Amino acid sequence: MKTDKLSRRSFIKKAGQLGAALALGKEILADNPLAQAQEKAVEKPVFAGKEKMMVLSSKPIVLEMPLDGFEHFITPTEMFFVRNNIGQPAIDIQKWSLTIDGEVKSPLRLTMNELKRFEGVEAIVTLECYGNSRGFFDPKASGNQWKHGGIGTAKWKGVRLKDVLEKANITDRAKHIIFDGADEPFVPTAPDFKRSIPVEKAMSPETLLVYEMNGAPLPVYHGYPLRVLVPGWGGSCSVKWLISIDVSEKQFDGVYMADKYRTPINPVKPGTKVSPKNMRVLTDIDVKSIIFSPSDGARVSTGEALIRGYAWTGDAEIVRVDVSTDSGRTWQKAKIVKNGERYVWSLWEYRWKAQKPGSYLLMCRATDSKGRLQPISADWNQDGYLFNAMDKVRIEAE
Repeated sequence: MKTDKLSRRSFIKKAGQLGAALALGKEILADNPLAQAQEKAVEKPVFAGKEKMMVLSSKPIVLEMPLDGFEHFITPTEMFFVRNNIGQPAIDIQKWSLTIDGEVKSPLRLTMNELKRFEGVEAIVTLECYGNSRGFFDPKASGNQWKHGGIGTAKWKGVRLKDVLEKANITDRAKHIIFDGADEPFVPTAPDFKRSIPVEKAMSPETLLVYEMNGAPLPVYHGYPLRVLVPGWGGSCSVKWLISIDVSEKQFDGVYMADKYRTPINPVKPGTKVSPKNMRVLTDIDVKSIIFSPSDGARVSTGEALIRGYAWTGDAEIVRVDVSTDSGRTWQKAKIVKNGERYVWSLWEYRWKAQKPGSYLLMCRATDSKGRLQPISADWNQDGYLFNAMDKVRIEAE
């Protein structure tokens, strides 16, 4: 299997990586503070089709949705966040195929036409990077300093992963499903990006292999021609540019499972470094809500103002959102005006009238069907994952 994969990757190398072709200006490493500081002094690169995005890194490509992207319940593709961990490939669909092997009785190699013979499924799903909102941690955590734009909601189309695995006839020894994409590290000695999920999550009918996004074929930024979609879990689980599925007895033990995308088993004091062996692999995301209108620093009239935001959670549903306009001293229930159901964010609003001019701190908090209440502060961790503290927006009424 590995030899076959390398041959396909050789083709991709000859075709060239789209990310390298698109990047203009100086490239930086996502986790290199010095390089990031140096890049501030030069013009940011522009990525075709993503001109409105905030560039957090150009190598690998990391693009954040601007605040006005939240005006759309279904995120426009051109505003949907991008989080690459390594190089972005260019793929020839005529030479592409998906391999399913490992703990299976009937190994498969599927072309796109063969994959589309399975029953098609459409689903609206919100996808969030585990590191979204990392920039709000204090002290700072390592990694791209996302604000709130490492999230988006799209209408996806594909096939159930369950159907494909059943066609391959997985054995009773199957415990984990390992995904590998066509993306490659920038240097040969760097680790490949591979992730695995438990077989129970893989066999959920909501877990998909998707080839369309918002009514069109997946853009290369988002995994063309095929990616995994694991609802309720962080975006890194939804591996892009998929070429291989390995059904395994064990969880994948590569860098992106054993060292990265992990969080401390128990809360730690901010600034404390923890060994990966004392961490757990990230799975579902935490309950969370934000205010996107009015924006921080906005000026509003003392007449009635409309406060709007989103709330979302992992393997659960949003049941309530509360808003405070007095720095958290009192709370009022907001109205959920568009409930996205399970795995989709909920749009909420609260109508408020400032009684007099002055500075006001607006806050919001969400509760999900598992009884999880959004906390005042998020549990700090060295890699800045799962930030979900109550959102705070300072405005001026005049």
